[in-house]
Amino acid sequence: MTEDADDPGRLDVRAAAIIRAGLDRVLVSDAFRAAPQLSAFLSFVVERTIEGRAAELKGYTIAVEGLGRPADFNPQLDPIVRVEAGRLRRALAQYYAGDGRGDPVQISMPVGGYVPVFTWFGSEGSRIPEDAAYDAPEPDRRTARRWAGLTLAALALGLLTLCWWYLRPLREPPPSVAVKPAATEQAAGMRPEASAASLLVRVAITTPNPPSDPALAAVLRRFSALLVDAMARFDDLVTIKTPLPGATLEDDVDYAIEIDAQGLDSGAVGLARLRSVKDGRIVWTTSSSRSSLAALQESDLAEMARRLATRLTEPFGIIPADARQFASSPAIRCILKAFDARRAMLPELHQAARFCLADLVEQDPGFYPAWAHLAIMTLGKHGAAATSQGDSPQGDTDPVRTPLDRSLAAALTAIRLAPSGARAYQALMKVLLLRGATEEAIQMGREAQTRNPYDPEIMADVGALYVRLDRPLEGLPLLERAISLSVARPPRYDFYAFLGAYLVGAGKASDSHAGMLAADTSEFGLLGQALKAATDNDREKRAQAIAQLVEKSALFRQDPRAFLQRRAFSASVIDKVLTALELNKP
Repeated sequence: MTEDADDPGRLDVRAAAIIRAGLDRVLVSDAFRAAPQLSAFLSFVVERTIEGRAAELKGYTIAVEGLGRPADFNPQLDPIVRVEAGRLRRALAQYYAGDGRGDPVQISMPVGGYVPVFTWFGSEGSRIPEDAAYDAPEPDRRTARRWAGLTLAALALGLLTLCWWYLRPLREPPPSVAVKPAATEQAAGMRPEASAASLLVRVAITTPNPPSDPALAAVLRRFSALLVDAMARFDDLVTIKTPLPGATLEDDVDYAIEIDAQGLDSGAVGLARLRSVKDGRIVWTTSSSRSSLAALQESDLAEMARRLATRLTEPFGIIPADARQFASSPAIRCILKAFDARRAMLPELHQAARFCLADLVEQDPGFYPAWAHLAIMTLGKHGAAATSQGDSPQGDTDPVRTPLDRSLAAALTAIRLAPSGARAYQALMKVLLLRGATEEAIQMGREAQTRNPYDPEIMADVGALYVRLDRPLEGLPLLERAISLSVARPPRYDFYAFLGAYLVGAGKASDSHAGMLAADTSEFGLLGQALKAATDNDREKRAQAIAQLVEKSALFRQDPRAFLQRRAFSASVIDKVLTALELNKP
């Protein structure tokens, strides 16, 4: 039976659950693991069709919203969508001819359009040959659709059978938190943005006292719009609201950014304060002045808005810092716990954050930030030495899939839920790098930066990627920029900046970053201290730092080279580091 996606109506909950589960099976297959752009394409068109928005699936929409191309994309000049659609059709045909032969639902995309078609099968044994399904002539497809429309009772029976097929594992312990049939069904019909709006930190940007001067009021409106755009990029942390001037803030707002501007001679003074709506606390204030309003350019306003947005909203900025103490949403506390775990790099914090995120995606499987952060946190299990199955509770281990596979599934789920989410692409970048797909990882890093060019965390991760690949001249500018924007940054920013400067022989710069690592006892902090001591020919300090690192990391104790390899350092960087530490065994 075939469900025609040209129907503009939204699919029912059960059908959507089955299709999403089938999509997940496709995305974690070998054919799609190394093809993130195909995965993003397929996820986007399937989700739009499930939501009843198939009419929007045109070349421009797919390129801009699904593949992250800029708003000035011209489908007549750039054939990327047509090319990727052809690749997607071939990849789907290959999948259903092999690993997906027994899947109870088949996803295809007929030539001549971008709207997917879903073909249902009541059991594994009823699958038709793949070549017949894929190459069927158009009259046969129309006949199949007419037959489907005349046999609704059979379709309903088939759906019940399929639901039983997918949901039957619920009677058994779930093998992994990465893909859960129960969670998939709960997510059906849930819009990701609606979920996020109630779970993230909710911030209203207001102008309590609009200026009477029309020119100054226009500048303030433009600045507010730029600020909204910049802050909204941090969509795994905040939800931005813009109430009308003078409107009373509703109960569903956590913080208000109140912006004011006053004329001063030919210039102006801008004021901003962050207020906690629930208890009235003034959390933070700032001001800025300009001597000439006429000389104020659009680029000046954009830079001011970007700096304010980053200062307030970046993962270690002012709003997240206050939310760590006062947030009422368990979901945002869980997200912040993940950031803190990456900052401290302590195994127990990583484990606590991972379990918290696993519970979160089970409770709300439509919440994209949790999937993105779960993908990142699960990578910690790949980088650590092998541990016994008994040290993790049920749900954290998977007897079939490796941590890298689970991270990949979670990252792809995040992208499926939020194709515009920068954190999802950051997560996929990190997964692909550890899987050895270097060029694809670089591309995903660029996609993450395109979606949020203001996030120091993304800048630092992309910069660290280049340093690990022994391309420090490309990574150092990003790391320096991230460091300048994040006052309360994690020590790993300075570690990678130090390593990058060390690799290019910039002694003064490396000394500056090494100083920030002097008191850090994380694995990277100790590695940086050992390298700095080696540079200074201080054998005693080098030995002390290495001894501490050996005590902290079982994998480094067993095999220093494997320790670095599991963190995706290139062979050339590993050789340079181990030679400096006199640990480079033949």
